[in-house]
Amino acid sequence: MKKYFGAAAGIVFNLLMALVVYWVCRVAFLLDNWDLYSLDMSWRSFGRICWGGLLFDTSAICYTNILYIALALLPFHDRRWVNRLTHLAYVIPNAVCVVLNLGDAVYYPYGHHRITTRVFNEFGNENNLLSIFGVEVVRHWYFILLAVALVWVMWRCYVPSGLVGGIFRRWRQTAVTVLFLAVFGILAVWGMRGSTFFTSTRPIAVSNAHQFAKRPSEANIVLNTPFSLIRTLGKRPPRTPRYYATAQELDSVYTPLHHPADSAVVRRKNVVILIVESFATEFIGSLNGNRTLDGGKYRGYAPFVDSLASVSLTFETTLANANVSIDAMPAVLASIPRMDYGFFVSPYSLNHVTSFATELKNWGYSSAFFHGGDNESMGFQAFARGAGFEDYYGMTEYCADSRFGGKKDFDGTWAIWDEEFLQYFALKLSEMPVPFVGGVFTASSHHPFAIPERYKDVYKDEGIHLLHKCIRYTDNSLRRFFATASEQPWYDNTVFVLTADHSSSKTTHDEYKTDAGDNHVPILLFDPSGEMPRGVMPGIMQQMDVLPTVLGWLGYDRDFIAFGNDVLATSPEERWAFNWAHLPQLYMGDYFIQTDENCNVRALYDYRRDILMKHDLKDERPAERDSMQRFMKAFMQSYFERMEADSIRVKPSCPQEPGLPSR
Repeated sequence: MKKYFGAAAGIVFNLLMALVVYWVCRVAFLLDNWDLYSLDMSWRSFGRICWGGLLFDTSAICYTNILYIALALLPFHDRRWVNRLTHLAYVIPNAVCVVLNLGDAVYYPYGHHRITTRVFNEFGNENNLLSIFGVEVVRHWYFILLAVALVWVMWRCYVPSGLVGGIFRRWRQTAVTVLFLAVFGILAVWGMRGSTFFTSTRPIAVSNAHQFAKRPSEANIVLNTPFSLIRTLGKRPPRTPRYYATAQELDSVYTPLHHPADSAVVRRKNVVILIVESFATEFIGSLNGNRTLDGGKYRGYAPFVDSLASVSLTFETTLANANVSIDAMPAVLASIPRMDYGFFVSPYSLNHVTSFATELKNWGYSSAFFHGGDNESMGFQAFARGAGFEDYYGMTEYCADSRFGGKKDFDGTWAIWDEEFLQYFALKLSEMPVPFVGGVFTASSHHPFAIPERYKDVYKDEGIHLLHKCIRYTDNSLRRFFATASEQPWYDNTVFVLTADHSSSKTTHDEYKTDAGDNHVPILLFDPSGEMPRGVMPGIMQQMDVLPTVLGWLGYDRDFIAFGNDVLATSPEERWAFNWAHLPQLYMGDYFIQTDENCNVRALYDYRRDILMKHDLKDERPAERDSMQRFMKAFMQSYFERMEADSIRVKPSCPQEPGLPSR
């Protein structure tokens, strides 16, 4: 029997060694992203995270080592090649898992979630990822050393484990072998399920990590990347919830159907929308005047946007519905939120959508969208087409324009530099028939944090992080864009919208590191003619509010579907904002609520006063908690019902005669 127990002991030792390696990777993940977790991390919460992580690590290890376990239990280890194959079956999969876990520590600040199969859809059209990866390999050289060390330990400390041949010669030995196979098989399945073999009808999922986390974002420390990839293979969207039995009951709480106001004043102005990469509220000094940054003396890194904000309309709290770049276009242009997955990569991505292009086409508007990256980059062109934009201008069109520098203006990673591409954007708008709606998505204020060579000495000492000099560069590019636009004949009859795609991963102030603070982006509405109100108005505005607000202010005279609010026609106390970051989240009034995917309340905070989210009020404010939960349920049910039925666009009626365009 010694041979059996010796083989079993070897398997157990090697799997325990893999658990230790996963734990080391978890600590490395936490330390590399410490600035995102330092606010609330304690030894107690870290201990809870590690205990939860043990379940997820065990599951991942049982999945990825199943071939090793099977080979180790085969009774042929008197043959050298079988021993070598078993050794490799242990080391190679675990080495890959080490690389995935450590690589995810680098990716996490940009994606705000563990790598899942969704990432391959989000970046499926990118051809520059190898160059980005190469830069990160150099910058995170210590992870290379750590990965080499961990793999070396697994190779050198591996205990040969396997049954020698000849054990089938006697029926008793055969019976014991089969018994060992059965026991290890059951234990492996038990481990894969996350220790829920006897207590649950289904194995643990990615969402179970939240039960070991104090904050939703901490669930990413509990998880490991191999588990996240395995558990999201072939994942389908959640079923449509049925919180409200009838359409009438649902619509009485929330409806995305907007009707034209009886007193609407028609203004057929051009609409220009600028979505600026990573341009978080934190970087704009004038939008932090009532916050705690640097004792109220914070100047930020965007002096031009500061000046633009002084003559624009904005609101006390302006928020993103998106956490990654591909979710910004649906939110800003089509009032579609991100749920647990982005609209781009969901089964609903082929639905008929309401957007600026589809609605304003009814008024005779021309439309175009611009992005300086490769035309297939990020799926932007595909969404723009699906959202009804008549023309799309990317790197291909830019390089074909003899007025500009072509490919030499490429930043080497993502797109044409912002300064040149925004000039191109301004001049191409002048070639469009008026009235028009034009949108642009910038790219330069992004990893790998490069700026043109001519500005290396101008912005070399900007800020704390490398991103800050990029913010200064993009801010100057915006200044030049508005200078050029102001010389165009369409300028005075245009309403401009400036926002960011999402907040920044490079946060330096504590109030922007919380779950409630992480979503703050600028939303500025600028009307050069002065007809639109100016100043900072009370209440909330979110990216999804841009479409209904602008259409409402233009006096749009048709029904349309938009999941956000017309903030100029909605009182501050009735406005709200939704975001699904790590979990569904809702801002309403002074309160911020977090639920799980089934709308069960996890926490409630007074986010205006308790800016660091220290005091959970879900038991102290039952009226606010229940009201916000009720609204959250209606919002999510309405979204999924309409997505499933492809009914997020009002069916067109008889066309109306558009008015005469004007400049």
